[in-house]
Amino acid sequence: MSLPIAHVAADTPASDFDSHQSGPPVPNLTDSANLEHLSSRPRRSLTAVASQRVDRLADRADWDLTHDLTLHKALNLPTWVSLSIEERVRYEDYRTPWIKDTSTGQYAVPIQSVIWGEVRPSETFRLGAEFWDARQYGSSDPNVLNNSMVNPGNFAQIYAAWIQRDLLGLGVDVESKAGQMTMNVGSTRLIGRYAFRNDQQSYVGIQERIRDPSGDWEFLAFANVPERLLPNTTSGLKNNDVIWNRPETNAYFTGAFLQKRIEDHHHLETFFYYLSEGTADPKSRVLYTPGFRLYREVRRSEFDYEWESVGQTGSMTPDTGGAPIAVGSLMEHVQLGYSFDAPWSPRVTAMWDFASSHFNSLFGINVFEFGPTGILGFFNRTNIDSPGYRVQITPSQDVFIFLSNRLWWLADPASSSGWSTAHLADLSGRSGRYVGQTVELSARWDAAYNISFQSGWQVLMKGQFARDAPGAPSDTSNVNYFYVQTELRY
Repeated sequence: MSLPIAHVAADTPASDFDSHQSGPPVPNLTDSANLEHLSSRPRRSLTAVASQRVDRLADRADWDLTHDLTLHKALNLPTWVSLSIEERVRYEDYRTPWIKDTSTGQYAVPIQSVIWGEVRPSETFRLGAEFWDARQYGSSDPNVLNNSMVNPGNFAQIYAAWIQRDLLGLGVDVESKAGQMTMNVGSTRLIGRYAFRNDQQSYVGIQERIRDPSGDWEFLAFANVPERLLPNTTSGLKNNDVIWNRPETNAYFTGAFLQKRIEDHHHLETFFYYLSEGTADPKSRVLYTPGFRLYREVRRSEFDYEWESVGQTGSMTPDTGGAPIAVGSLMEHVQLGYSFDAPWSPRVTAMWDFASSHFNSLFGINVFEFGPTGILGFFNRTNIDSPGYRVQITPSQDVFIFLSNRLWWLADPASSSGWSTAHLADLSGRSGRYVGQTVELSARWDAAYNISFQSGWQVLMKGQFARDAPGAPSDTSNVNYFYVQTELRY
């Protein structure tokens, strides 16, 4: 199991369903009284999450399996076996071009099909596998098509894990995990399971978790090789060719992560990651990434905060190609939120994100802060300076709605990174810093245990840089993106 992310307190209102801090409290699996209060439905993003339901080392679960509409009950499986099928279908569309040298929009129908199973012959040993089939259909001449969308017929996870309680009488619990696995670490801004994109990044190697049974602290160390997702050719992607993923050549990804409760509801995380990719990888990244995160849990009628600061040194090949360049970068995320004790559980969050030129977010996710990815993905954590706010409400137990508004400037208007996702740069700096403003509106309805619906809209109101940078599309009107998706779980 990957390192658990920040879980909220028992009186926490329902929070953003795409947030790294979303979800209900997670009680101890051995406490029958707590299990009575466990949510009967998944509250994580609309993507395959069954493999993440239970943290065996911490004896915690995100939701129960008491509902009749589960494979476990339908097949009358024993308690030491888990089996699930999850299917997500989405339609997404935008008409106004915003990427360099494009003149039309794009539409797509990504389909994600996932089977996960696990057997636990004993309380301390388990074997698991997660089969992932990610396909996409849509525009015959797409603006964006890559292996974050298409990765048919591959295993995201094949692993074995062992748990040792009270190791050597030291009062700590240890989990050792080996094989092919996904990872969800800390805020997920640098390492996370993707919530909106169609497939998953996986790694081949080992993980060690050491945990204080009281939950006051936890330590993770890992050493692995990232997998290259295939196909990676235009024809293979268009045809949804089935090609086995394979470990990157001469690549290594290692790191250490420590999480500590410093007060009743305050937490501190510190981490260091090292990534080295061989010359076979187009980015050829050799990056040293230290950082920390300080936050307070989301609680009703109280303020909460989050501050994450990350540095990065090393080298990498820029998106424009050429020889590797030296990297000396910084990423900052600061937010302040308040959750009201009122009908519909309103919550307001103010936030600011900064990432200097050439900062690379490794294997992180950004949908919960920057908006939908898929064929869109207006921004990532490179060369940005962006304040914003978010308002969310929960009209009922099964309905979640949020509105987000952000302004976007380039941290360095003359950098070769430019507006990286649009492939627009102006080394002269004459196009200015202001890229534009985004507004996002999204709603989710959990109709039943095994079916959820979500729809969203995001608009980019183009600023000077988006209109005037060399190669910018001649159509300067707003970019309106829309999606609707459904998730089935059994």
